[in-house]
Amino acid sequence: MVIVQHPREARLAICSAWLARIALQNAELHQAVDLDTHRRVEEVCADPGAALLFPGPGAVPAGLWSGALPSLLLVIDGTWHQAERMVARSRLVQRLPRLAVASDGAAGYGELRREPGEDTLSTVEAIALALSALEGEPARFEPMRAAFRRMVELQLECARGPARSPRHRPSRAARAPRRR
Repeated sequence: MVIVQHPREARLAICSAWLARIALQNAELHQAVDLDTHRRVEEVCADPGAALLFPGPGAVPAGLWSGALPSLLLVIDGTWHQAERMVARSRLVQRLPRLAVASDGAAGYGELRREPGEDTLSTVEAIALALSALEGEPARFEPMRAAFRRMVELQLECARGPARSPRHRPSRAARAPRRR
């Protein structure tokens, strides 16, 4: 598995691509915006058995994939807008057969991050669902999703707690005056 992450996504505290990278033994994590000039993406796209995990025209649901399993799975990580632009601008990536997964209603980012739709998934959730469907072993990849949900819970606890970032605190005008 090769995950290519938009550099801005890498700066976020909750980086589900990083979680997928450490959860999967042979996963690679790279950063790029222009996919056609990235050496590893060129290598992946040259592999006749490679596939792109990304929804869109011609995407086959992972559970309906027929034939041999993909030899390499390319995953694009970023906000939906970033990822869609990266894929749309890459002539190499657009040639790959596409796999897609559907949300099973799991919470995902919940209140932590706004998503464009209720059926959207984080990178780690999409990877876990795709591998579960392709390999026919749903329970095998559930720990990845559980770790992601726990990571989201912890981030939300921190954001609501007393040690939260100053940018999440009410403005001085909104706070009650301090007594001396």
